[in-house]
Amino acid sequence: MNKILLRIPEDAEWPVIGRDPETGSLILRPGFVTAAAEASGCTLYDDGSNRPLFTTDMLGTLLIEWYRERLKIGAPACPTMEAVIQNARKESMH
Repeated sequence: MNKILLRIPEDAEWPVIGRDPETGSLILRPGFVTAAAEASGCTLYDDGSNRPLFTTDMLGTLLIEWYRERLKIGAPACPTMEAVIQNARKESMH
């Protein structure tokens, strides 16, 4: 199995701008998912290329790791990400 190195797009601002109240899905800055997929050498669609598919799990991992690194360097907490992380912890305990 090939390892995929997830990358933050160059010059990207923190992409989380909210959360859909009905679905709980993160609302991200327009174009971020496409840029993250391209920066990571992935594709968003099964386009026949040999590039790996950029999945929602990969996106979640990228955002959580980026968020943790941001906190380490003193960036302010993001209430939306804090809620997502808390929900993930609760779900993993069940």
